[in-house]
Amino acid sequence: MIANGQKGFFFLNDANKWSTFFFSNATVDSRGAIGLAKTASGFESAGALMGGPFEVTPAIASWFRFGADADPLPAASHVQFFTFTADAGVPAFAPLTDQPFPGWSPIPRDSFDAIIPDVSGRKLWIGAVLRGDGTATPSIRQIRVEYGRDTYLKYLPAIYRRDASSRDLLERFLSLAQTGLGGVHREIADLPLLFDPYATPAGGYPSWLAWLSGWLAWQMNQAWTEPQARKYIAGAYALYGKRGTVQGLKRYLKIYAGVHAHILEPARMATLWSLGQNSTLGFSTMLAPGEAQGAVLGSTAVLDRTSLPDPNAGFGSVLFSDIAHRFCVLIYCGELTRPGALKDARAVIDREKPAHTVYDLCVIGPEMRVGSQCTVGVDAIVGGAREQHLGKRLGGVLAAKDRECSEEEVV
Repeated sequence: MIANGQKGFFFLNDANKWSTFFFSNATVDSRGAIGLAKTASGFESAGALMGGPFEVTPAIASWFRFGADADPLPAASHVQFFTFTADAGVPAFAPLTDQPFPGWSPIPRDSFDAIIPDVSGRKLWIGAVLRGDGTATPSIRQIRVEYGRDTYLKYLPAIYRRDASSRDLLERFLSLAQTGLGGVHREIADLPLLFDPYATPAGGYPSWLAWLSGWLAWQMNQAWTEPQARKYIAGAYALYGKRGTVQGLKRYLKIYAGVHAHILEPARMATLWSLGQNSTLGFSTMLAPGEAQGAVLGSTAVLDRTSLPDPNAGFGSVLFSDIAHRFCVLIYCGELTRPGALKDARAVIDREKPAHTVYDLCVIGPEMRVGSQCTVGVDAIVGGAREQHLGKRLGGVLAAKDRECSEEEVV
């Protein structure tokens, strides 16, 4: 056994480099796979390789098993592996000659997953013989070596582990089932990765990333790159907590429409007219759309000027009826160069705004218009002639966007 109960595995192909390996009539191709060497007419009919020594601890190791990752064998092609363990020395390995190579333990031909028969010895060597008909070659991409036995024996009662000889036989017998079920165990162990947006697989059908998106009721966008999709899905739960807010709507507009939007709420800036304090008409105060108490016969009831107040609304609510539950979304025209960006922005607002609100969607051009586009730091943009400022990049888009700025969207 491995000292201090250690166990694990390692790979022999490290970044397409088979360190310590020697080849005879065999070679490593551009993919890092081992195969028969090429000839003028095809491939060699036989080749061999040997690698080692492999060592994991200074103590005597308990080598367990190895598995080879290979392409499907072509017709008339075969592979046979051999293993050798010892504490010192270098074994002789000459399978392509008539000379014997004692001490090596053969693995059944064309077996790519096997128990290492010679478990004693802290050093391990692995050899292989490749054979073909000259028209094709076997291809070995990777070899994995496991050390320190970790078998299903640990799940059996302790009585099965008392005798060393029977324990060895039982471990090898159980490893056959462990080989067949190993993939299932890895899938179970890796199950938490499927719920991690940064680790779940994105390819294939159905895509686990798309499945996770649907599980979160998060709408995917084909324009996103894979890193963007993973990032947005990871932040979906937190963003749901901001739905119906200014911060949430801005984030949705950036994710789905790719624009940085300014959102203004007139009701937040509205104040009552108090003479001597907030009395700058058009800036800190404005004329009310109606009387605070509504239509009063003989006093404030003027045809087409007043209306009956809502009995469920508070006193004075009519003063803010024209700006209540209303907001304006401002988007710079320079951010609407992507086809369909304005349409996507409108769809996002319709989907994410509170149901009781109405909005204006306005496109900000390089100009200033008192009373319409004059908020310093937001939409008051000083520029030259329209053609000079925008050039050919926008063409005639701005005129159409300006018309949309005056269209009120009511849902």
